[in-house]
Amino acid sequence: MNGIEFYIGLSAGINNLLNYKNKLDEINVFPVPDGDTGTNMCFTLLPIIEECKDKITEDINETLDIVADTALESARGNSGTIIAQFVHGMRRALRGKKLIENDDFSKALTSGYDSAIESLMKPEEGTIITVMRDVANKSKELCSENIDISFEVFLDKCYHESVQSLEKTKNILKILRKSDVVDAGALGFVLLMQGWLNSVQKNTKIQSQHLNITYDHEKIESLKKDIDFTIKNKFCTECAIESKNIDKIELKSTIKSLGDSMVLAGTKDRVKIHIHTNTPTKFFKICGAYGKVVDRKVDDMTKQEHTVHHTGASGIAIVVDSGADIPKEYENEIQVVPVRYSFGNQQHIDKVTQTTKDFYRQMASDSNHPKTSQPTPGDFKKIYNFISSHYDSIISIHLSKKISGTYQSGINAAKNIKVKNINVIDSYSASVGLGLLAIHAVDLKQNGKSYNHIIKSVEETKNMIQLFLLVNDLSYMVKGGRLPSKVKTIANLFSITPILGNKNGKLTPRGVFFGKKKRIEKYSKFLDSKMDEDKQYNIMIAHANDLENGEKLLNLLLDKHTNINKYDILELGGALGAHTGPGGLAIGIQEIK
Repeated sequence: MNGIEFYIGLSAGINNLLNYKNKLDEINVFPVPDGDTGTNMCFTLLPIIEECKDKITEDINETLDIVADTALESARGNSGTIIAQFVHGMRRALRGKKLIENDDFSKALTSGYDSAIESLMKPEEGTIITVMRDVANKSKELCSENIDISFEVFLDKCYHESVQSLEKTKNILKILRKSDVVDAGALGFVLLMQGWLNSVQKNTKIQSQHLNITYDHEKIESLKKDIDFTIKNKFCTECAIESKNIDKIELKSTIKSLGDSMVLAGTKDRVKIHIHTNTPTKFFKICGAYGKVVDRKVDDMTKQEHTVHHTGASGIAIVVDSGADIPKEYENEIQVVPVRYSFGNQQHIDKVTQTTKDFYRQMASDSNHPKTSQPTPGDFKKIYNFISSHYDSIISIHLSKKISGTYQSGINAAKNIKVKNINVIDSYSASVGLGLLAIHAVDLKQNGKSYNHIIKSVEETKNMIQLFLLVNDLSYMVKGGRLPSKVKTIANLFSITPILGNKNGKLTPRGVFFGKKKRIEKYSKFLDSKMDEDKQYNIMIAHANDLENGEKLLNLLLDKHTNINKYDILELGGALGAHTGPGGLAIGIQEIK
């Protein structure tokens, strides 16, 4: 077998896996029932098909270098990182080979298994590891029995061994016995072998057997309520470390106490780590001691689990970016694409790796002003692909395109998502203005409104939401490049406090008052003029580490206006808070039809 033949077979396996992505997500119950095994395996291996074809040569050593590096670079999730490390192990066994025989392929399977199991903190029997080992052992047995066996027969017998091993996983792990399903990652590995075998058998009458992967949906759903399988470590956390001669054994030992389901894959110069933890900030800090930390990712598995087991009126998912400030009671109903920011070389994922309170504390003391970066199309694509496995339709509402490029990233990502309906909406707003629009969409969804009805109502409502922002210290807007320093100088000279607001999607000056005394009362008086006593309103206030003045503003408005139906007060997130600085107060005012 040469490199091109190897690539054709592997690509056929990946394409077969892609056909079952949603099925794998549905039966994913281990290590936690967060419904993303298929998504993670597919998008770990998909770049091998999309990006590598034109680079492949007949030299199998060169082909494996390209394929293994691509898999490690794109590795996602527990299962994706394990399979990437398996491919890396195959590469190690075939180093220096231009062509391979069955015996070489067997050694590659064994090395792949060894490499995969070395990457795990606590290997579990009854998972993908079990099937990898059984297939590797079968391949050694076949080679010792008959050195003249054809690759087609060799692969066919290895495949049948994988099917038998897969079926056994139901009876090894308690969680699989209880839900009566095979391990999702193990099934993914078998599907890779099945697709490869089918490509080899395409000119014969022989075809690989049909896999029995039926399951009882109700048993899987019951896991949500099962106390034995509660999620102990909330965040599925990943990153890559780039350095020279990374001590993987020491690194593995250092971080193993931070959580569970740890996988450490890669080479001596680039390591990919996956872990379930409650302390992602501490994890990233430790990784930073070993080299440059890149490709940070943190997913809230409790929210993922809620998505997988969602019940109710509709198959519609509501998505926002973390530039939206949302009340806690709505957090599980809304998917969030995170904005990132950094203080110098210290990087953070908004509202995940640093609390909002700590963000403002650091902002007040750190000489480095936080720099925000919009989510990439890749960030959106990851969220959209996960959602598309569990929902029919997506409504994605984002920061105004005149404030951020986030909306455009969503538009670009949505072009190739396989879902019945997807609509990316420019909110014309930010923070609590965007938050009000998002919870309006959720309320409509929960009331059983159709996809088209929600879209129409959101488009109408965004023009009925006003956002205003009171900045306590203009120096933060100057540091962030949002305000010329001469404007701050003039404002300080004449003791002017500007009020910013959204107008046609832009944040522009909407009013001023003079003097610092009674600034909250003056702000409240300004807002009085923005509410008509003959209309009804919902309001949300977000404070930048200034709860006392946030509550004061809310009480002043409630005392004055009896036509406020619903109200909330919450913390102002870093996306907008990076420009207001500590002490800022944002308010969203939604007119109700």
